[in-house]
Amino acid sequence: ENVYAINYKQNEGSYLGGVLAADLVKSGKLGADGALGFLGGMDIPVINDFLVGYIAGAQSVTPDIKVAVSYAGSFTDAAKGKELSLAQYRAGVVLGFNAASQAGLGQLSAAKETGKYALGVDSDQEAIFAESDPGIASQVVSSVLKNVDVSLLSAYDRIKEGTLPWGSVEALGLKEGAVGLVETGNFAKLASPETVAAISAAKEKIAAGEIEVPTAFGMTTEALNALRDSVRP
Repeated sequence: ENVYAINYKQNEGSYLGGVLAADLVKSGKLGADGALGFLGGMDIPVINDFLVGYIAGAQSVTPDIKVAVSYAGSFTDAAKGKELSLAQYRAGVVLGFNAASQAGLGQLSAAKETGKYALGVDSDQEAIFAESDPGIASQVVSSVLKNVDVSLLSAYDRIKEGTLPWGSVEALGLKEGAVGLVETGNFAKLASPETVAAISAAKEKIAAGEIEVPTAFGMTTEALNALRDSVRP
């Protein structure tokens, strides 16, 4: 009864990432036409929630978009992440999204090596590498965010107000500002006014409940496999 827990609607943030990725490819801003990529740490619901939202957002721009999907089988093996990402990039992926923790850093390294692009996760991965590895930072178009700071501050304020629902789990998303998309740095350079407007509109509609982003939670294995097969390059 003295615990309050937060889950994040990563599918909602990933939807915005999918809109951005598909629009950048469609507009030619990445220099070449091609498929999108996804690198997951493990084939588990929380990671597939990123994937499902990402695909839905991309399909809202390009209904027949192709997405290559790989899993590192690890959240720490950056070498494996790089190997899988290099294979994707060399097969025609122009932008990959990683949801693989430390293994996902391999995708960023592969993007630098191939001159292709990446979508970061959880934190602003362009900013993280801006000084230590500008070559990686230059290839990160944006990052799908989990705004842990925002959600913790909100929880603190609600404790002071006496309104925090102790003994419960809450799922927080765009409506609460708990997830989002980096809209500075490379995003500001690459995203056209039309892309910015599309992302803003999607954000507002999701927060208002007008767009219900699909989720991997509760999705059957058969349905998930069918989705992955339907977008396979």
